[in-house]
Amino acid sequence: MQLCIFEDEQYYKFEPLILSRPVFDLKIGVSTIREKIAELLNFNSYSVLCRDYLQDTLDYQNHEILVNKFLDDDYLFINGRIVPDKRITSIVSTKFHTDIVLKNGDVILAIYLSKESVKKIFDVDKPVFDKNNFSELPSQNLEFEYFTYLWELLNKNEYFLNQDFDLIIDKEIAKQFNPSVYLINDKSIYISDSVKLGYNIVLDASKGVIIIDNNAEIMHNCVIYGPCYVGKNSLVKSNSTIYGGTTIGNFCKVAGEVSNSIFMDYSNKQHDGFLGNSYLGSWVNLGAGTITSNLKNNYSKIQVELSFGKVQTDLQFLGLLIGDHSKSAIGTRFNTATVVGFSSNIFGTGFTEKFIPSFVWGSIDSKDVYQLDKAIDVAKIVYSRRNNNFTEKDYNLFLSIFNETVSIREKYGYK
Repeated sequence: MQLCIFEDEQYYKFEPLILSRPVFDLKIGVSTIREKIAELLNFNSYSVLCRDYLQDTLDYQNHEILVNKFLDDDYLFINGRIVPDKRITSIVSTKFHTDIVLKNGDVILAIYLSKESVKKIFDVDKPVFDKNNFSELPSQNLEFEYFTYLWELLNKNEYFLNQDFDLIIDKEIAKQFNPSVYLINDKSIYISDSVKLGYNIVLDASKGVIIIDNNAEIMHNCVIYGPCYVGKNSLVKSNSTIYGGTTIGNFCKVAGEVSNSIFMDYSNKQHDGFLGNSYLGSWVNLGAGTITSNLKNNYSKIQVELSFGKVQTDLQFLGLLIGDHSKSAIGTRFNTATVVGFSSNIFGTGFTEKFIPSFVWGSIDSKDVYQLDKAIDVAKIVYSRRNNNFTEKDYNLFLSIFNETVSIREKYGYK
């Protein structure tokens, strides 16, 4: 039996991060939803099913998995929105004797199909997930949780940081570092042997685990509270305070005050300024003094504006949701629950708008479009600074997202 992780028709609710990746490649805890599902279900190889325009990028990034392709075998399909905790293992312990759909309400969580049914239901040369194709199959209800909006991953991040610590095999504290590094509850702290630690550092795991991964560096005079993850080759700069519920991805540079936030890989917040309850895509750069509000002045519940409408939440805290390759100038002030699309360059005086589309230039005092060729020129420079090549696949991804988001820019008056 093969495993396929798919994104369903509700992927759009996770904007702006899903413009450049499938839902299942969102990070929570120390890894992505996809990686957690595959690890928990113990599949050495698997396939994924996603939107067409993302296929080439995923093929390039993941040589070991099949993208929008099936083998001649029975398949277990898992929704990439499922909350990937340890209980998911009970799905594969079920003995499948017939095609079946596992649901929570009207949300399909998993599907088992024989290889004959896979060929009947999908165009195997160009498969697309359509929930209507499974309406005639027998179904069973499961009480598994699933994610509906991006901010729900922030709310679950503390839980998954603690779960991920339990899955680390060699939980040993680094044996040698300077005596001015203070560890509180050291049994809940993992420090890779390749980590570089400065002087006067406090790692406080009294309220949750701390994981500092390979080749990360924590500079002098930093305080980190658990639960927290600092990813491979990432840097936490001097005098920073990182509070619980925070995931810093690989190759990130972070400074200032950060709380309950998730950084995808290759994103920077290198200067002072508060960032709280926020989700940053990859290749994001927040300029010096960028500040994010995560609480309304009247302490009321937060409403989020997305491209398809406004969503009332039960949240009291929510900061910035910002897509890949977007950047803020020095002194930028983001309102509570601000959404910024893909490859926008934000500058100007005063608070930003609550919703900023993709490929926007300015946004505070102007309604200008960030032209595609100029955005790509900047991305090429940024990639080269991190020893990455901007490929034809990257160009095609930028072009696809630019075209996909034209109507949204026009809706908000950017021309």
